[in-house]
Amino acid sequence: MASIDHRCGAVILAGGIGRRMGTCDKPLLTLGGRSILERLIAILSLQCQALAISANGDPHRFFPWSLPVLSDDIEGAGPLAGVLRGLDWAAVQGLDSLLTVPGDTPFIPPMLLQRLLPAPCVAVSENRRHHLVATWPVSCCGLLRQRLEAAIACPDRGALSVKAFADLIDVREIVFDTEWFDPFFNVNTPEDYQAAIEMLEHKVDHDRV
Repeated sequence: MASIDHRCGAVILAGGIGRRMGTCDKPLLTLGGRSILERLIAILSLQCQALAISANGDPHRFFPWSLPVLSDDIEGAGPLAGVLRGLDWAAVQGLDSLLTVPGDTPFIPPMLLQRLLPAPCVAVSENRRHHLVATWPVSCCGLLRQRLEAAIACPDRGALSVKAFADLIDVREIVFDTEWFDPFFNVNTPEDYQAAIEMLEHKVDHDRV
């Protein structure tokens, strides 16, 4: 659970279309008898005061998990639209910060939130910045909305960049260990899915030693 000084919620970003996976809902893919979504919920629910799912389309597919399903309210703004919707929700919940995690990352570490506070912070592994594995101060909500609305009104793809906005609010980079595997490995292709299955098997074998 986040410290009392940092009331933080989490949003699982499940809005992307898995085109390379046959347009499936990647968070619903099964690993070791549980969906990626279930794995994320199990870890994040122990760290955060509140939890929600960011997804467009029919929300009923996520109803079995009894979590709020947040749809974008600015079309065409990309992943930052999901971040903004999450910040709006977090503000209503009386939270100070928001953790975002892509819905196709099954191996996030159990101490993720603790490492990424105070916000804003972004996770880094193997010299790669994982732009959506990040914490955002709820206070940046107004700035983000203004930026996205302006970018849509006068098309500016640069203003829709997650990295550009994170840099604007002076995000800190937090490096994570990759001794066994990249904790932010994400499933984009059938090959990635098979690799994730094998990674889970190796992890289970290692945990038994």
